[in-house]
Amino acid sequence: MAYREVSFRISRKNFWFITFLIVLLPISSKYRLLIFGKRTQGVVVANEVKSSAFYQSHGYDSYPVIEFNADSLTLRMYGPENTNYEVGRRFTVIYNPDNPYNCMILSLSYFYTGRGVILPGTIMLLWISFYLTFRSRDSKNNPRKGERDSP
Repeated sequence: MAYREVSFRISRKNFWFITFLIVLLPISSKYRLLIFGKRTQGVVVANEVKSSAFYQSHGYDSYPVIEFNADSLTLRMYGPENTNYEVGRRFTVIYNPDNPYNCMILSLSYFYTGRGVILPGTIMLLWISFYLTFRSRDSKNNPRKGERDSP
């Protein structure tokens, strides 16, 4: 029975492909709304400060309040936390026609500054450390290719 050596070597192309997929994780959680939602314009009408009790820290978070029209309703939503936008700034708002309270603004800060990016960020750090540990080395960087390092 022939045994094959198991290798965890990762090509650069595979590294960038998996990195791209990890970067898309925060956006992919809202894919149905992005594809099937209705678009409208929203306006920042205020910036509110609210107390937060995230785990053990008690502090304050600020949120922009964005007002938009969904069919015959005028609704308000909170934008990304700890982001202050000028009052009057316009955004594209995407909402579910069946439930207009399910809405989001079309902004990179909406996807990448909230608490929903903690898990993809952790996965990204683990992925980069895994890649740097097991990446393929070319002969320019490793002149003793094939030799074992002696202690």
